[in-house]
Amino acid sequence: MQRRTYDVVVVGAGIVGSATAYHLARAGQRVALLDRSGIAAEASDAGAGMLTPLAEAGASDLSAPLLRLGLAGLRHYERLEAQLESETGMWAGLVHLPTLYPAFDDGQAEALRRDLAALQSLRPELRWLEADEVRQREPLLAPSVRGAILSPAEGNLAIGHLTRLLVRGAQLHGAELLIPRNALALLWDGARVQGVLTEEDPIEARHVVLATGAWSSAWSDRDQQAGVVYPLKGQLLALRPSGQPLRHTIYAGPLGYLVPKADSSVFVGATSERRGFDKTPTAGGLIQLLEVVQRVAPALKEASVERTWAGLRPVSVDGLPFIGEAPSSPGLWLAVGHGRVGAITGPVTGFIIAELIQGRPVPYELDLRPFAPERLGTWRRRLTPLSTAGAGDRQLELFSRPAEASQTVAQEDQADRRERP
Repeated sequence: MQRRTYDVVVVGAGIVGSATAYHLARAGQRVALLDRSGIAAEASDAGAGMLTPLAEAGASDLSAPLLRLGLAGLRHYERLEAQLESETGMWAGLVHLPTLYPAFDDGQAEALRRDLAALQSLRPELRWLEADEVRQREPLLAPSVRGAILSPAEGNLAIGHLTRLLVRGAQLHGAELLIPRNALALLWDGARVQGVLTEEDPIEARHVVLATGAWSSAWSDRDQQAGVVYPLKGQLLALRPSGQPLRHTIYAGPLGYLVPKADSSVFVGATSERRGFDKTPTAGGLIQLLEVVQRVAPALKEASVERTWAGLRPVSVDGLPFIGEAPSSPGLWLAVGHGRVGAITGPVTGFIIAELIQGRPVPYELDLRPFAPERLGTWRRRLTPLSTAGAGDRQLELFSRPAEASQTVAQEDQADRRERP
C-alpha cells in the first residue's frame, strides 16, 4: 500500500485546522489537511463570527489567558485579512462594523463605566457613549438604553467563508486537501508520533496537529464519560430587516447578541445547551432568541425570518483551549477546545502552532502555559507501529469519531465565489 509523506498532517478542517494548514504551507512546509466531513462542516460554519475578545473576558482580570489570546487574535486579523485577499483575490469575510456594549438599566451602565478605564489600557480607542448618542448611532436599539461602550475595532466575520478561503490559500501554497478522510489512529515510531492511519492508507508526517473540534475527546486518555472537550449546542436565528440595517455588532451581555452581516442580514444568538451531539433547532431555542430581539432591538420584530440553525461549540472542561505539543507524545500537537471564541482565536492559534513547529518563539508575546495540552491528562497513544500500520487493522475503527459526526462534504456557498460585497 502506498504511503503518503508530509512534514505536517492536520486533522480537522474547521477554522483552527485550516488556519494551521495555511500558515504552515505558506512557510514552505509540506502539509496535508484532512477531515472526515469537509471544510467548515461543523462549528466553523455555524457560529455568529463575532470578533469581540472583550465580550468574553471583561475587565475583572486583564491578564486572563482567554482575553490575552483574543486580543492577539484581533491583532492577527489585521495582517491576515490583507494577506489572504492579496493571495486569493477574494474578500476575506470580515465585516468592519464597530461593536456596541449597551446598558439597559442604571446598574449595567455603572458597571460598564467602571470597566471602561481598565479596558482602555488594552484598547485605547474604546469610549463611552451617552444614551442620546447611542440612539442616534443605532436607532434599532431598545429606547431603554442607558449608554454603551463603543469598540471601533471589534467587528465580525463570515466564519465559514474565511475557513474555506484559508484552505484555498493553503492549497495555493502547495497544501493537499484530503476530504472526506477519517483519521482512525496515530502512527508511532517508538515514543514519537509519525503520522495518522486513515481508512484508505497511512499518512506519514513528522508532526500531527489535532484540530478536531467537539470530537476531540476521542483522542484523549481521560474517561470518556467526562471528556476533556464536550459539545455545547448553540442555536441561532437569521433575520432580514425590512427597513434600515443594523449598524453595529451588539453584545448585550447575558441577554444575547445581534450580529449584522455583509448582506445586511442579522444573526441573533445564542443559546447554550448540553445536548450531546444533537444539532436540531427547537421551539424553546427560538423563543429564547426572539426574546433577545424583543429586549435588545424590538424594531427588528418586523424583520423576516430567514433561517434557524444550531452548531456544536467545542468546549474544554476548564474553559481554556489546548494549544501546543503534548510533552509525553513528541510530534503530537493540540489545537482544540476553543468553545465560543473560535472565530477570534482560531486563526491566531493556527499561526501559533505553525510558528512553534518551525522552532520559532511564541508570537504576540503570549504565555501559553494556561493552554498546556496535558494539563488535564494525556492524549491517546495508540501504539500502532509505523512498520506494520495498514488500513486492514479494523480494530482501529474504535478510535474514530462518534457516528454523530458523519455528514456529507460541505459544498462551497455561491457567496464564496463573489467579489468583495
